[in-house]
This record gives sequence, structure tokens and C-alpha cells, in this order.
Amino acid sequence: MRSESNLALCFVLCALATLDSSPMAAACTVPHALSNGQTTDATQVMQNFAAVAGCADATAPAGGQNTVQFETSSGSLGGIALSDGQVAIGTTGGAPVAKILTAGPGVAIMSAPGGITISATSGGSANAVDWLNEAAVIRPVAANFSLVTSTSVPAGASLVPTVRGMALTTTAVADGTSVMAETTTPSGHWQATMLAVYSGPLANASLPAIAVRDSISHRAVEFGIGGSGATSYQAAYMRTVGGLGLDTVLSQTTAVDIGLPPPSQPIWSRVTYDGTNLSWSFSRDGEVFSTVFSVLAADNLSNVDRVGPIAFFQQPAHSGWPSSYHILSWRLASL
Repeated sequence: MRSESNLALCFVLCALATLDSSPMAAACTVPHALSNGQTTDATQVMQNFAAVAGCADATAPAGGQNTVQFETSSGSLGGIALSDGQVAIGTTGGAPVAKILTAGPGVAIMSAPGGITISATSGGSANAVDWLNEAAVIRPVAANFSLVTSTSVPAGASLVPTVRGMALTTTAVADGTSVMAETTTPSGHWQATMLAVYSGPLANASLPAIAVRDSISHRAVEFGIGGSGATSYQAAYMRTVGGLGLDTVLSQTTAVDIGLPPPSQPIWSRVTYDGTNLSWSFSRDGEVFSTVFSVLAADNLSNVDRVGPIAFFQQPAHSGWPSSYHILSWRLASL
């Protein structure tokens, strides 16, 4: 037997021994069984060597740097790349997936590099807001929302955390501008409930509201109670387009009633999506809601994938005034 053949055989056997100690070993077979003292054939050795090399490739790490490894259904390695705050979630009969934890009622979740912070947002703490229904208050976390604006950005537009939740703020409110804090909607049917207080100019027709935005087609609808001229308020349903969907009002349906609360007082506001329709209602106590608008989502939207508070400024009588839309409670739930 030539020394080269001996070395090759030794390499194959050593590699097989190494694979045998691996949890992936059951997936590796070689085409030729070689025994001690046998005169080896170079072709058989190289075929075995190629098989071992293939097994070694199958056990190589998958994905990029810092990915989490798992065994796939074919016996090779797969990889999951995790971003800040994501965890690997198991799926019966399928590969694990990377997911962000979803906060339930009364719970806030904040993701950070290498960490997840879970905290209670209600339950009568000193910083809670009791507007006739303290138990319903779920303090929002600004970090769970993204700031979106009209193409012409309101001066000083920002989303800031507060001790009672979060606020959308501006230093001035030019006509035809808007500022929104949005989050991703659940799949299927859902309901968003908000307690908010607005400070800033309302005349002539500015609107603090809840918006539902189509992030793909860049269209949006808004529901809320805003200004009606200089002396009264109106409930409004608006359809908007342009830019990210928040630039231009296509149409506005309004309802004026002496019983409407001013946005400068706390208002509970709710949008419900049943798969076809978007319904908007308001309440003074967070328990009994009055439905004002029920419209087809397809009236302006192809997708209902973003929702959140918005301040839309229309013909403001005091465009140089600052504004702040204080979000004191927020709950987004699947139905």
C-alpha cells in the first residue's frame, strides 16, 4: 500500500471519527466501507473523501456573523439573525423564527441591544392618569412608535416620552402639515384605543386624531375631534394622500354636535377594524363609547398596516403657535 493512500485513508477515518461525535453524524454516509489491512483503491478513497467533505460542509455554520444556529429538516445547519430585542420563537414542525415580544394590556416592552425591559404601565402608579377610569389607562412607550410626518415637516416635529406616556410636539404648525406616531397593526381584526389631550391651535380646522396609514400605497385616513371655524368643534373623518400619505386632504366628512368634548380635555378615542370596515368612536370615561363614523377601509386604503395618534394642521389661525398632542393611554389589541 502506498504511503499516499495510507495518509488519505487515515484522513478519511479521522474525519469520520470526528463526525461520529457530532450531533449531525447520522446524516453522513460514505459509499465504500474500508477495513484495516485492505488494499485500497484510490478512486474509492477519493469518493469517500468527497462524501466526508460534503458532510463537513453540511455541518458548517449557516448565515452571517453572530447568527443563532439550528438543525434544519434536512440535517444541515440553519441560521437566524436577531436584531435588538428579538428572540428565537419555536414553531411546531417548522424552523424557529426571530420575533419581537408583543406587549399585552398594562405591559410595556422596550427592546435594546442585548436586552429586553418589561414593565407595568398601569395599576394606579403615581404617574398614572385617572380620567374616570384609571384601570383602563395603559401608558404608552414612545420607543414602541415611529415618527412619521408630512413631506413639509412641521417645525420642531418630535415624539418625546413623558412621565405619563408620550407626546407629539411641534414648535409651529404650518398649514397642510402633520405629525404622526405610528406602530404596526396586528394581522386580522384589531382595535386601537387611546386617551389623549391636545394643546395648540385648532382654528380653523386642525385635527388631533387617530390615523390608519397604508405604508405601501402611501395613503391614510384620520378620525378625531378638531376645530370647526373659530368657536366650535367637529368630529371629522378625513382621507389623505401625498408623500407618505399625510400631505393632502382628498375629502372630509364632519359631524357637529354641541355634546362633543373639546380636544383640550381628555378624550378616549377608538378605531376598530373588522376586516372590511373602520369604525371610530369616542368616550369621556373609557367605558361607554359613542360610534360616529363607520367607513369601508377600501374607501382610501389597500392595506391597514399602521395606526397611531396624529395631529393634522389645516388653515391654522395661529400658525406660529407650538402644539403638543399628549398620549396618556394606548392599547392595540387583536380581536
